[in-house]
Amino acid sequence: MPEGGPPARRVERARDDVVARRPFVAVAVLFMFGIALRRAAPHRPDVWIGMGALLVAAGVIAHRWRTIPSLCLGAAILLIGVAAAQLEHFHYARDHISTFASDARRLAQVELYLDEAPRLLTGAFGQFRALPPKQAMTARVTRVKTWDGWVDARGDVLVQIAQPHPRLTAGQTIRALGMLERPSQAMNPGQFDWARYYRDQRILVSLQIGQADNIQILRESSPGPVALLRARVRQALASGFHGSQALDHALLRALVLGDRDPELRDVQEQFRRTGTSHHLAISGMHVAVLGGVVYWLCRLLRLHPRAAAVVGMIFVALYGLAALPSPPVVRSVLLCLAIGLGIVSGRSVDLLHLLAVSVIAMLVYQPLDLYNAGFQLSFGTVLGMILLTGLLLDAMTTQRDRDRMIAAAARPPDALTSASMWADRKMLQVVAAGLVAWFVSFPLIAAHFEQLNPWAVPCSILMAPVVFLALIGGMIKILLTLLWPGMAGVFASIAVRPVEWMRGLVDLLAQLPASEVPLPAPPLWLVAVFYIALVAALWGWRGPGVRWVMRSGALGCAVAILLLPYSTAAPMRPAADELRVTLLAVGAGQCAVVEPPSGRVLLIDAGSASLSDLLRKCLAPFLRHQGLTNIDSLIISHANYDHFSAAAEVVGAYDVREVLVGAKFRQHCTDNPPAEGLLRALDQLDRPPRSIAPGDVIPLGRDTRVEVLWPPPSLVSAANDASLVVRLTHAGRSILFTGDIQSDALKQLLQDPERLGADVLLAAHHGSSEEETAAFVRAVNPSIVLSSNDRTLTMKQRNFERMVGAARLYRTNTCGALTVRIDGGGNVSVQPFLSPPAERE
Repeated sequence: MPEGGPPARRVERARDDVVARRPFVAVAVLFMFGIALRRAAPHRPDVWIGMGALLVAAGVIAHRWRTIPSLCLGAAILLIGVAAAQLEHFHYARDHISTFASDARRLAQVELYLDEAPRLLTGAFGQFRALPPKQAMTARVTRVKTWDGWVDARGDVLVQIAQPHPRLTAGQTIRALGMLERPSQAMNPGQFDWARYYRDQRILVSLQIGQADNIQILRESSPGPVALLRARVRQALASGFHGSQALDHALLRALVLGDRDPELRDVQEQFRRTGTSHHLAISGMHVAVLGGVVYWLCRLLRLHPRAAAVVGMIFVALYGLAALPSPPVVRSVLLCLAIGLGIVSGRSVDLLHLLAVSVIAMLVYQPLDLYNAGFQLSFGTVLGMILLTGLLLDAMTTQRDRDRMIAAAARPPDALTSASMWADRKMLQVVAAGLVAWFVSFPLIAAHFEQLNPWAVPCSILMAPVVFLALIGGMIKILLTLLWPGMAGVFASIAVRPVEWMRGLVDLLAQLPASEVPLPAPPLWLVAVFYIALVAALWGWRGPGVRWVMRSGALGCAVAILLLPYSTAAPMRPAADELRVTLLAVGAGQCAVVEPPSGRVLLIDAGSASLSDLLRKCLAPFLRHQGLTNIDSLIISHANYDHFSAAAEVVGAYDVREVLVGAKFRQHCTDNPPAEGLLRALDQLDRPPRSIAPGDVIPLGRDTRVEVLWPPPSLVSAANDASLVVRLTHAGRSILFTGDIQSDALKQLLQDPERLGADVLLAAHHGSSEEETAAFVRAVNPSIVLSSNDRTLTMKQRNFERMVGAARLYRTNTCGALTVRIDGGGNVSVQPFLSPPAERE
């Protein structure tokens, strides 16, 4: 018999050897499964910890057996993962600050310790109004004032200061008066859920401070060494940049240190559209560049490899402390330090094993990071590159390339040929790594961000050299400025050049067609099956037929992720005979998206006085969620900012074909700076608004149309009463949009009540009441009333609730986005994004 036994036995031993050499891989997998089961398992972390301890003891007792100890230890790790996730997600101290807050704003006075200096946020509000600067930070609560006086409290709180305080810095204890509330949850499909985001960081409360005078500095202490390091590094990077280079400095700071600045909003959007936004997030490349450059310089200085590795590890650790903490930073620093330790100790380095150790370390510290998109993309992409890049590189290497490498090994070629072969090989490695990263990450991107960029791989490859230069330049700028502060301006002028090239290149790449393909989120089970199939395809199956089937399974799942959501997921186009109208929750404002069966998308109003960036924070995520890439027409009801704040941006971003307004719109734009700015912007976009009047009909399809009822061209009134009143009709049913009409307009419309009838009424002036409101509602006789309003209702809005009669009233402040569906048979239904308060109770 051949040495080693039968082939089956050898395969089994090889697999056992893989597990034995990489035990932390199995530990990481089991621990992650445990975290994923936190909701499915009964909420008893004490029981799971106790059972885990018993299983460990049983494994120790049964150590003579081969399999039982491993099974006991594996089950214990799984149960500990369940317990850790449940403790992290559900358990808070009795005196946690969240016990003093509610969904409604509440006036509170608290004492806070500032671990970090506040960040100053500035930027544009829409396109036409400046957003006043404000400060934001997280702080630790120490005490809160109650009816019984000051009591101890704990927990982190998100602090936003509307009027910046010039003296706030890290290490201070302050007393602040503000409005305490819980962070807002997502109110619209596709919108980012800030409540969930902060909850995962164990931040359950925000404090809104209106004025700097509401803050009293009680004590000051020296900030810790980490805070001092971060402040000194950022000061060194900023030194030497002048005002006209603010954008380049902000981009360099984001690239090198991971900081985010509202000034980068448009640049970040371009990076996202080109599929290169990962270049703006600190990744393994940043840490590898720093560690590699330092190691290379040390070797040039004739340092021993172990000494060079120690110096590189020190620089990497300092960089990790100076940069903002995030999963990619922590993972990359841990991996680099582990590789350095391997070099210092003289042992071989197993990247897969080290990656598993990094995963365990991060999840033990913060278990719920498992659900974080950045964590999943960071670790998943690196894991895929470790496992798949070599295989793809072998598949991409031709026989001619292999013959050249064999010949080069036998007889070294000349310097030019060697350089050419090296460049070819490196380019092939870059392409292979880019393809693997895209293939492994696109299901996660589709699940979390609902988009797909077909140009991601070539754009990333084109951007990589420029980003590399900018990254090196920024790091050298910090180091040289610390050593020679007087030359900061010269260093800044050199470091800014690659950043300018990077911005110019991303500008060009953003013009590529189909740079952003909306992809409805695939079902989670399908994403899980894809990764299971991918792992199964890598297993050492015997027989080419089995391997072919397994690899085909992974490719089939990838195709299903691309195609299946369009036919089975909830966010899809309306049925062939269905009209869908979604009234978005935009706070104080109004925005309705009309999707008729014909596919011609209509927007009725696009404004908000509550959201600083309606397009990117609300409307664009919703359209992407629905799979919509263009808007055909935009109706602006009247010249009030809360109805048109994002109109110009929408027209430019979605190539709106026509903008429709009432006859008095231009007249009411006079002496109204935001409205005048809107007209200028529309003229620049070659989309001047077209007036429509009563009697005009806008066809949206075979059985769908918009009829204009108000205002007449001869009307003389304020902007609210000149709001467009239009009726959307489909399959014999109708929806009445009333803008902000008030008493005068209601009186004149009631002179002909027969033409007002509708099945759904969008309440006038955000659901406010006038003397004529009750009569107007009776004339319309709707079965459903919708209202777009802010979270706090006025007295007139509360009075309106008594005037709707038997109709069902839905408000966006409690129900979120409201979607009305009218099918081909004339059946009308409304679907709130959030459950109505009565149902939640």
